[in-house]
Amino acid sequence: MRNKHINALVLQNPFRMGYDGVTTLVKHLRGEKVNRKVDTGVTLVTPTNMDQPDIKQLISPDLSQWLQ
Repeated sequence: MRNKHINALVLQNPFRMGYDGVTTLVKHLRGEKVNRKVDTGVTLVTPTNMDQPDIKQLISPDLSQWLQ
């Protein structure tokens, strides 16, 4: 986007997707009601917001806490 090759990106948060997937499965295994579809959300990244801390974390997450 900085080089004007891409105008925008639609990103999902893989950590949220994993968390929501596991918690939904646990609820299902416990016999609790779960939604048929789980919306894990998306974020539109544009040149205007790409330097915001939350967006930067989506684009390039700090994996050091997971890869020790």
